[in-house]
Amino acid sequence: MNHWVAVAMVPLLVATAARADDLRSAMEAANAQFLSAFNTPNPPAFLSLYTADAVLYFEGSPPAPGAEAIKRFWEQRIKLGVRDHTFDIVETGSDGRYAWQLSRTTVTLVRDTGEKTLIPGDSVRIFERQHDGTWKTKIHMWNRRSSQLPPAPDPTIANAPLNHATGER
Repeated sequence: MNHWVAVAMVPLLVATAARADDLRSAMEAANAQFLSAFNTPNPPAFLSLYTADAVLYFEGSPPAPGAEAIKRFWEQRIKLGVRDHTFDIVETGSDGRYAWQLSRTTVTLVRDTGEKTLIPGDSVRIFERQHDGTWKTKIHMWNRRSSQLPPAPDPTIANAPLNHATGER
């Protein structure tokens, strides 16, 4: 009996692996489109990568709601000297309607003096499947990755009351 259950599971496992490969390919393609728009640079190309109601949450900036606002945001960053964007996918997943991608990112800030600063970060993007089967970004979040992690919290004060005025426990 167990043998037949195992045999019956093989097509399901193969189909799941194929869907994961398809998703990974779709996410790689989405990254390639974004990187082309950013690194070329071609800011109008961002419009087709985001849903009309997309929101960009970028550390240190107010949310940018809508594809047009997101295009302007990236255009401003490019004008400030941000170059050579990269993505390195860490994880992807999907429920069929939405997909998510966690990536490590880097950009290089090129100052007017020619000085270059590498800026690492982490990106989470939530994609929405379109009627034509393509994926567009609905939510895009980015945070800078610190090279120096803060010390681990002291477990003895983790449950102490927070002083909202000072932010201390």
